[in-house]
Amino acid sequence: MKVKKKSTTKKLLLIFLITLLCLPIISGIIIYNSLNKDIDISLLSKGTTSVTKIFYFDYEDRKNRVGVPTELTDEAIFTTRSEWCSIYEIPNNLKNAFIAIEDKRFYEHDGVDWLRTSKALLNYVFKFDKSGYGGSTITQQLIKNITGENDFSPKRKLEEIFRALNIEKRMSKNEILESYLNVVYMSENCYGVCAASKVYFNKDLNELTLAECASLASIVQNPSKYDPYSNPKNNVKRRNIVLKEMLSQSFITLDEYNDAINEDLNVNSKIDNFKSSGTYSWYTEALIKEVTEDLSKTYNLNERSARQLILKGGLNVYALLDPDLQSYAEKVYANNKAYFENQNGTYPQSSCVVIDPYTSDILAIVGGVGKKEGNLIYNRASQAKRPLGSVIKPLSVYSPALEQNIINYSTVYDDTPIKLLNNEYWPKNSPNKYRGLVPISYAVEHSINTVAVKVLKDLSIDTSMKYLNKFNIHTDEERDYNESSIALGQLTYGDTLLNVTNAYTSFANGGYISTPKTYLYVTDNNGNKILEKESTTKKVISEESAYIMTMMLKNVVDSGTASYLTLKDIVETAGKTGTTSNNEDKWFVGYTPYYVCGVWTGYDTPVAMNYIKNPSCLIFDNIMNYAHKNLDCAKGFDEPIGIFKQEFCFDSGFLPSNNCEKDLRGNRIMIGYYKFGNIPKENCEIHKMVDVDASDGSILNGFVPFWKKRRVALLNYEREELDGIQVSDEEYLINNRKKN
Repeated sequence: MKVKKKSTTKKLLLIFLITLLCLPIISGIIIYNSLNKDIDISLLSKGTTSVTKIFYFDYEDRKNRVGVPTELTDEAIFTTRSEWCSIYEIPNNLKNAFIAIEDKRFYEHDGVDWLRTSKALLNYVFKFDKSGYGGSTITQQLIKNITGENDFSPKRKLEEIFRALNIEKRMSKNEILESYLNVVYMSENCYGVCAASKVYFNKDLNELTLAECASLASIVQNPSKYDPYSNPKNNVKRRNIVLKEMLSQSFITLDEYNDAINEDLNVNSKIDNFKSSGTYSWYTEALIKEVTEDLSKTYNLNERSARQLILKGGLNVYALLDPDLQSYAEKVYANNKAYFENQNGTYPQSSCVVIDPYTSDILAIVGGVGKKEGNLIYNRASQAKRPLGSVIKPLSVYSPALEQNIINYSTVYDDTPIKLLNNEYWPKNSPNKYRGLVPISYAVEHSINTVAVKVLKDLSIDTSMKYLNKFNIHTDEERDYNESSIALGQLTYGDTLLNVTNAYTSFANGGYISTPKTYLYVTDNNGNKILEKESTTKKVISEESAYIMTMMLKNVVDSGTASYLTLKDIVETAGKTGTTSNNEDKWFVGYTPYYVCGVWTGYDTPVAMNYIKNPSCLIFDNIMNYAHKNLDCAKGFDEPIGIFKQEFCFDSGFLPSNNCEKDLRGNRIMIGYYKFGNIPKENCEIHKMVDVDASDGSILNGFVPFWKKRRVALLNYEREELDGIQVSDEEYLINNRKKN
């Protein structure tokens, strides 16, 4: 029994020892597999310019991309402190200065200097060298410059080592050194030795002295500390160390060393004349942002590295703007504050965006009021998220309900408030009145809140939120799960003007929506395509539903809340106004057969605005009138084959009877637009003929001479009692008429 026990103990001990030995191996495998061991070096294109050029297309047919690219020379993106030079243009003294001070075994190692790395690791643990001893080779420093990653975590360092080993297998030493010397940061917003030579010494590379070469190589360890312009004494001290290293490594002779170490540092006194490109237009800024994001995703770059590639990479960006329209929109916002003045004398902010509805190309965008005087500033068209107000209704309520056949053009709802649990009535309309029985088309035309809420109840919040997601409108699933947010646009976080405007393209484009975009593709400075914008298109609603929604929104402009627009006199125009709680945001999103344009007005910190006319409508009117000046404005909205026009009774929504045109208020017969299968089939029974007193309109009971009476139609409708609430059509209900 004892022998068996000893045998079991030995087995357990052996298993324990094997497990102990395997743990580091398993851990190492897990860590190795989690590392990002490679990097895309294709973006290190060896061009001759750092200027990124922007082209627009002079389109004959934008939808089918028939057009000629034309350079926008005044919108180039560049910095004069970056210029790519070939390894053969870089003098030996400059190359050797960098190698001597940064990586003396550069030509011997395979990407990693294991001796320096080991010393750096020991120093990291034991801190024997407080000068910040580093183990990175030039290859590793190139990786840092490409990725922008420079933290001191073990994982990052391991990734850097593997990337360096991989790069050395794919690039020659000359290619690595050339790339490094062209991308390394040299202070004064300057990248690469070619630009640095011109910035600091106003010289081409082949004119540099040995001392100047050493001076440039001195900068990279700490660019601000060793900047020759702002810290010349530090630079000279570091330069002398570089020269000493060059001498000890036999790159220079003792005589060359003595001459260089005694040379004065003569830095260019006109360094501030080296300016980068000026203030970008709002469009160019939006373009930079989008290209930066796409470069980051495509090539695994951080934001800084992607942006630097745009600023100094000599790219060619083929943009989708209309330069004439962009210029005009910027002038409207820069020069005319008449739209924006408030009663207290302060000026709100505003933004606008114009989109091609068939391609979702962003044609023009402006992110703020006044002349744009800086770069990388807040763009209220693409970045500001605000509550949407009533512009949400066609997206969240009416078009989904049309698509689901819950309503049609003439479906009638009672414009009356809902009694809440605390005996208060909600919602209120703006203006604060209730009209009684109205068709959907009229409710949209006059932005009636009560009808929107009642339709939402029939549709359901769940269904509505699904459609908002299809329209790419952002909601908070928990906080916005209520009628106020979804039917009236009081979203918790709101959405951007760009997103909302693009959602409306679906109404002009037969129910289809695409991803909004500022560019089509990007090439490097050798013409190789490095980005191509993939625009996804999806169907949100049917073509018929989109057209019926358009006809309702056309009523808004023709005779509703935006009836003061002059654009409708030139071309068919549809759109929707929107106002949020306390008049803190003013919206208008409208469209024609050619363009969709959205405008937002408000304060960055919300303040009530009491305008007689919505300023967003007025700005829309100005910009869109200009946009249509050379177009065939006789063109209207295309009517699908599956649309049926039919008369309906305004008060019932059904087929009109003979009584509908004899309503006491006049003829109540209108024309509606319907999908097949959702056409009213019943006849109106709400209009009932009665005799009324010709003098006061009271209903007659007994015999009255014919000359003292009139025969008219009144509404045979019973409404629930609403304490203290006045409804406009009350006097036309038979039950409410005084009887004689």
